[in-house]
Amino acid sequence: MRKGIFSLFFGLLLLITYQTGLHAQSPQLLFESANKDYLEGRYDSAIEKYQQILDRDFISGEVHFNLGNAYYKKNAFGRAILHYERAKRFLGNDEALERNLKLARIHIVDKIEPVPQLFLIEWWHFLLNMISIEAYAWLGVAVFFVFSLFVALEILYRGYFKKMIWTTGMIFIFVLIVFLSNVYISESTAYGIIIDQNVSIVSEPAEEGNELFILHEGTKVLIERVSGEWYEIRLADGKTGWLKSGSLEII
Repeated sequence: MRKGIFSLFFGLLLLITYQTGLHAQSPQLLFESANKDYLEGRYDSAIEKYQQILDRDFISGEVHFNLGNAYYKKNAFGRAILHYERAKRFLGNDEALERNLKLARIHIVDKIEPVPQLFLIEWWHFLLNMISIEAYAWLGVAVFFVFSLFVALEILYRGYFKKMIWTTGMIFIFVLIVFLSNVYISESTAYGIIIDQNVSIVSEPAEEGNELFILHEGTKVLIERVSGEWYEIRLADGKTGWLKSGSLEII
């Protein structure tokens, strides 16, 4: 009897130790293990491990990118697009990311034509999204360092570096404006991805609201207002309406 109790206790101890070891895995080890699962076709396991990394607040573009790839392999195109869009915040217009995002969007049912914009507005949006916010921050630091260097040299050798100071100063101000614009847009606007296969968009935040149109998995929407468990959304073509918050995930 005592031997049986001891064996049971020892087995439970081993199980707890094993589980603790799994949870104690570093994000890097989890990432490598998830990548191995992905390459060997164990997509559910890969998804679980990538999500564990994100749940620990170790957020990175690579993790979101790979998680999007795993969801793509599972034909969960809504969640694939969601994580590709989240990866863009860190990776900017990465070539592989843009290619995979386009492939995922092929499977979207809703083909929404955006409202035409002025050339200058389109150019500005392109500039904002050309590289990630983090990259603009590092670029600003680098330009400011060069600017400070030229100021120091001008103090030592008066008259030789005025043009360089003016040029780098203007570049720094421009990069700073782009960076702050990116931060403002990121903080003041919220986009979401429809994750349900289909959802009715209604005229008011209530169950009895009139159905305006239907959206499908993977469609990107702008969240304009929140009322309880309802979101007012706007599409790229200007259409608006309300849906339940559980039908989408915020990027």
